[in-house]
Amino acid sequence: MQNDRIGFNRAAFLAGTLAAASVALPRAARSAAPAGPGIAPDDALVQMMAGNEKFVANEFPASNRVAEKRELLKETQAPFAAVLSCADSRVIPELIFIQGIGQLFVTRVAGNYPDDMVTGSLEYAIEHLGTRLIMVLGHQNCGAVKAVYSAIETNTPLPKHLSTIEQYIRPGIESVVSARGSLREAIEANARAAAADLRATPPFLTKAVQSGHLRVVSAVYQLGSGKVRIVD
Repeated sequence: MQNDRIGFNRAAFLAGTLAAASVALPRAARSAAPAGPGIAPDDALVQMMAGNEKFVANEFPASNRVAEKRELLKETQAPFAAVLSCADSRVIPELIFIQGIGQLFVTRVAGNYPDDMVTGSLEYAIEHLGTRLIMVLGHQNCGAVKAVYSAIETNTPLPKHLSTIEQYIRPGIESVVSARGSLREAIEANARAAAADLRATPPFLTKAVQSGHLRVVSAVYQLGSGKVRIVD
């Protein structure tokens, strides 16, 4: 019975948290999907970081309009920002930035480094959904970066499939490993390298960045405090 009660409490907490994370739609969007394309890249970043400040302060807005938002967004979407984060179970962008249904376009992969599928997904968000900001979000104590760091340091190849992750992460952190830098430095370097890779992806993303239509930033999430820090 005690275990059942604990399980119920956890489920209730998660449901409440997810509902709270569904922030109320802007007044102008109450009869339509949120307007992502109209927001400037810098303003999108301000909105993201303001949400993170509330998350750090444990200030979750009350909301019971999830069903209404689902209905409004069933035919279209216009997320104002995209996040490339690690697949780590502790890193949940919608909660970290207190954004609700239809507001973030999220891709998640171990080590938060874009392969062709991830890059294609982000290009879709920019070209077809009007998204103006991409944030590459690394995180404290990233196991994927730690594994690649160790593989480079000991000259020990990772097993099949994990070696694919190494293929992407290694170039961005090799200099940190050579200098005997910390895991924190490697995580930051990996996020910066991933963002730089996206900015330099021709033709669409490169043109979007050069025209000012798109901003790509790198950041790191602190697991304990919940704070996101820009590391560009």
